[in-house]
Amino acid sequence: MIRSVSFSLGLLVVIGSFVLANKQQKQSAPPPPPPKVLMIGDSLSVAGFGDAVREHLEHRIGRENVAFFASCGSSPENWLRDEPVFHTRCGYRERTPTTDVYRDYHNGKKPPAVATPKIETLIERYKPTILIVQLGTNWMDQTLSDNHIRAVLARFVSAAHRGGTRRMIWIGPPDSSRFAKVQNRIYRLIQQSLPRGDPVIDSRRFTRYVSGKTGGDGVHYNSESGAAWARPVNASIDQVLAADIAARRKVASNR
Repeated sequence: MIRSVSFSLGLLVVIGSFVLANKQQKQSAPPPPPPKVLMIGDSLSVAGFGDAVREHLEHRIGRENVAFFASCGSSPENWLRDEPVFHTRCGYRERTPTTDVYRDYHNGKKPPAVATPKIETLIERYKPTILIVQLGTNWMDQTLSDNHIRAVLARFVSAAHRGGTRRMIWIGPPDSSRFAKVQNRIYRLIQQSLPRGDPVIDSRRFTRYVSGKTGGDGVHYNSESGAAWARPVNASIDQVLAADIAARRKVASNR
């Protein structure tokens, strides 16, 4: 009888040790790697606002996890592979873990033309877990039908998610005194076209264009105003980054 009890106690100790070791192994699992972010934008991201968002991302998750591209004058269709290559002639910004390119006006001289990369190629190359899009501004001065814009957005969303991108964050155009009458239409089309899990940041909530103070052409923001716009946008992006990290940490702990 004593021998049987001793054996049972020994077995319980072995089982308990195994459970404890297994629990400790799960608790000591290495944290998941930070998200990989790809951001693309138009002239509003070439400098000022784009610099503030990019620098925030690099500080938050490391330059090695951020790829940033901005092409002045571009719209979503210009980034699609099955569309003609769009050569920007008014400014280009590219910063990745291995490249740093900046083309803009200098002493009134136009920058050289640069080909806008294709979103499919960028996703294949950088394999982002989160795609940030700051586009739509250049649709506001074009006479495009709602159906045309919806069709472009459907193709863009398909291209963005086909490469395995988990989330897309769309930064909508800021307030514009020049295009005040059409801003709502562009926002409505973007919001209706994106899947529910892809948030649209309404930049109009954080901005008000005052000619002569915010900028000079009713569209573009100076460095100070661009940085002010970027602060609440960065806070919104941080919420998505935090949710992504928490979700992947949960998956890792359950393995």
